[in-house]
Amino acid sequence: MDHWDELRMFLAVAEGGTVRAAADALGVNHATIIRGIGRLEEKLNAKLFDKLSTGYRLTDAGGDIIELAGQMAMASSQIEARIFGRDQSVSGPLRFTLPVSLATDLLMPTLAAFRSAYPDIALEIIGSGSVANLLNREADVALRVVVGDGTPPDNLYGTRLCEFHMGFYVNREHLAAGSSIAWLLGPNEIVPFDWRPEGGIAMAATPIRFAEMRSQFEAARAGMGITLLPCFLGDADLVLVRVPGSPTRRAGDVWLLTHGDTRRTKRVRLLCDHLRTAMLGLAKRMTGQIEDTPIC
Repeated sequence: MDHWDELRMFLAVAEGGTVRAAADALGVNHATIIRGIGRLEEKLNAKLFDKLSTGYRLTDAGGDIIELAGQMAMASSQIEARIFGRDQSVSGPLRFTLPVSLATDLLMPTLAAFRSAYPDIALEIIGSGSVANLLNREADVALRVVVGDGTPPDNLYGTRLCEFHMGFYVNREHLAAGSSIAWLLGPNEIVPFDWRPEGGIAMAATPIRFAEMRSQFEAARAGMGITLLPCFLGDADLVLVRVPGSPTRRAGDVWLLTHGDTRRTKRVRLLCDHLRTAMLGLAKRMTGQIEDTPIC
């Protein structure tokens, strides 16, 4: 079919539910998506979406082709991966995705060293925690925290690097002041029931909730209360201290992931080797044992 761009827009709207979400996912503007869907509907002589106040909903015709369009997208990604995998040059684009906190608070010196060693590789760093980035060929290499005892999807090539631990942290000066302290919680977190802070800490009756971890981190630094943070983040901050009597908890494992086809590409292998070496030196810091100096 000669309307692949329009099919990509169709899939993006079907997945995101709105034109705005599709535009953001594909990196185009709102009007481009609307025109693309219009061209596809004209080509197929069928209405693919009903526009509702809450977004776009597939019509029966749209539902009939969604699976086939998805298969075409997968085939396109496989073709790109197969060709990319044959490239053994130490130049060209390389897309790497990892959680924002791992990029900004842990691995930036490592990535700077990689860039210095291979300046002709056009490294694109994508801050995200979604495996979908890799499955959809939006990235070539991913560093992911897989929660609990889970494993990555079977169609990705993965290497388990180290455990990922979290602990409870508080502003050390606020702790010494002895005033009432609130729990700082994320969207799906609950007040711990299996332990209580030691040292006579009085906990406030109502918690404070945040939409994302960076705000929790800054709130703890500002003395607003106690929060759960990755050990590599909390232990490295001189303003924070672990709450007396609090445990550290294994949240999951850090995995290095690539595609089966693209992992043989030289620049992918170079980045993966670089990351494995760095994470080996940071493994104890990831589990809250000591604070290491990153290996670049």
